[in-house]
Amino acid sequence: MTYLSQQFLKTAAGNYCRLDNKQIPIRYLKKFAATVTACLFLGYIPTACIADENLLPFPTEFNLGDETRLKLEMNERIRGEFADWFGNQQANGKVTPKEYSYNFVGNKFQLGARLTNSFSESFAQLQDTLVAALPTNGLGVGAAYYQNRPPETTQNSVFLRQGWSKLKYNGFFLSGGRQLYSDGAQGTARNTSLKWIQDTRIAQRLIGPFDYTHTGRSFDGGALGYSSDSIEVSGFGFVPTWGGFETDGMPEISGVDVAGASLNLRDTGFLPNVLARLSYYYYGDNRNIAAVDNSIAATQANGLPINIHTLGGSIAHVIRIGPGNLDGMLYAFGQVGKWRALNQAAWAYGAEFGYQFMDVWASPWLRVGVNSGSGDSNPHDNTHGTFFQMLPTAWLYAQFPFYNMMNNQDVFVQAVLKPHPMITTRIDFHSLSVNASSDLVYSGSGATNNTLFGYSGMKTGGYLDLAYLAHASVNFKPLDFLQFNAFYAHAFGQSILSANYAGNQGNYAFLEAVVSF
Repeated sequence: MTYLSQQFLKTAAGNYCRLDNKQIPIRYLKKFAATVTACLFLGYIPTACIADENLLPFPTEFNLGDETRLKLEMNERIRGEFADWFGNQQANGKVTPKEYSYNFVGNKFQLGARLTNSFSESFAQLQDTLVAALPTNGLGVGAAYYQNRPPETTQNSVFLRQGWSKLKYNGFFLSGGRQLYSDGAQGTARNTSLKWIQDTRIAQRLIGPFDYTHTGRSFDGGALGYSSDSIEVSGFGFVPTWGGFETDGMPEISGVDVAGASLNLRDTGFLPNVLARLSYYYYGDNRNIAAVDNSIAATQANGLPINIHTLGGSIAHVIRIGPGNLDGMLYAFGQVGKWRALNQAAWAYGAEFGYQFMDVWASPWLRVGVNSGSGDSNPHDNTHGTFFQMLPTAWLYAQFPFYNMMNNQDVFVQAVLKPHPMITTRIDFHSLSVNASSDLVYSGSGATNNTLFGYSGMKTGGYLDLAYLAHASVNFKPLDFLQFNAFYAHAFGQSILSANYAGNQGNYAFLEAVVSF
């Protein structure tokens, strides 16, 4: 029996009030059971009914007159996660025992109301977040939740996830309040292949709602801009909320600010199937806490702020060649500013290419690429050369999240297949290394609250090779409002991981069900 099968059966067949020997309150188990039962029931709706666009037994949209409409929205996601995080930690021949193999469960429930008319739109959304059976002395994803709110192994919070209003007039827009933001998502692509590239290979590399986690991240502030069929110009200024691996998403991170602007070219008749962007982002961190880096001087300069300016651009193109579509995507970022007492000078880039066979079973889409973020080659000078990822949804690009874009080079091959209209599969293989052996291996997705920096670092031991990583995912969507996701990843650790853990093989997996309308 495989490791994944053992862990799944261990979770599913355990007694009703414990998971991996951790107590879970009965009220949460009832909620878990009700969600799974509802998902299974919905999954048995006959296939012949799938074409019916109105399967819900109750109305969700209401006409209030004068072109005003009210829409109720709901999202419920239940996920079981399974981790085998390489083994006990070790340093200088000394092994530190850890809970590196564990399971935990998370649930995210969202309920919102959207009011729209010809000149405005308003949206309010409440969220209930639950994570349970967290490890108290763990490594990896489950440990990140616990670290934010010890000693709670079961964490539950209810908070306002979104609450904003937007004014619209002749293409101009102005929004304010608590909202979600994703860099690179502006100027939405029309071509379906470009849209997939925009959503999964461009957006959220630097700023994102981090919805992979059971809390996510929101932004308090405002945005304004202009959008037409061919371009979108926009700017914003935000204070991020707590969230991510912090289950309380209500407060603001009072010492962190982000702002930026972008010029986006949409795929139009003028430049068909081309998506391009120029962007500028500012990140400021005035929290008086230690930054994670490879420089003792910078780490000790806690009273000084971090102020980083990032200028970048991206372009993606899809063209029909032979029996399918050829695509390419390029992006680059440069960073300057201050990292505590040091000068910031860093870069990142990516180049990806693919070909999708359109008239072949499963429409196989084969892609290759490299993504690279600079590291700091000299911890003793006055320059911080590590690319800083700010507030991203790092999981989109590091789906076994023991690494991110910082001091990292990721060479990958990828296949996306759609063997059935309801099923999408994706298979990846990555060769991971660091760009500077004198720097750290970084993981994390940015600030989660006022007291934790949001990134962690692991010594390289002077090595460059991190891991070979293989992962696969399956999405099954039998109905517009119901989907199931399964994910499994295995890392073949190389020199760096062997130097930091008693083992060098890692596994991470999850199973989830999502109901949304």
